[in-house]
Amino acid sequence: MSIALIEPRQLKKVRNQLGYTQGRLAREAGVSQSIVAKIEAGAVDPSYSTLAAISRALNSGSRSRVRKAGEVMSSPVVGVQEGASLRECAALMKKKGFSQVPVFSGGRIVGTVTDSHVMELLAAAQDPKKVLDEKVRDHIQPAFAVVGKDTPVDALFSLFKYLPAVLVESGEKVEGIVTKIDLMTAEADG
Repeated sequence: MSIALIEPRQLKKVRNQLGYTQGRLAREAGVSQSIVAKIEAGAVDPSYSTLAAISRALNSGSRSRVRKAGEVMSSPVVGVQEGASLRECAALMKKKGFSQVPVFSGGRIVGTVTDSHVMELLAAAQDPKKVLDEKVRDHIQPAFAVVGKDTPVDALFSLFKYLPAVLVESGEKVEGIVTKIDLMTAEADG
């Protein structure tokens, strides 16, 4: 079973949200209180095993108190089939107000298309109208990261430094998507 690792810079915030002292967290994670304090102060870069133990302790204590990805996701996931044209993809993004969409091959997500990538293609093209007639499959970018429905919202912040969205799955099925705006709205409502 995989565990969502807490971003070290978010540790103090999450710990405080749960009402944990450094000592309680240390006991539940099986680490020293001083290592918790050093991580929170940014004085040490924790090992994977230490961060995993702390994340497990926080996750077990947060079952009912911390918002999860499944609570802030948008569902159903709206995307395009890989055989669609970039024109169809752009029309969908405009209609829905999306800046990115997942790309499907049947029911399986195989990548993504972003408005910024389409803009780059159009800017570089001698005939932009021809580019819009090309298939999405020829311009797929890597798929978004996938997290479980129980992933704490605070763990998503570090992902959004690098990604415009994350997919949320339950078992093998993708059930939703969390975008930056979903996260901002969740924090504002919060």
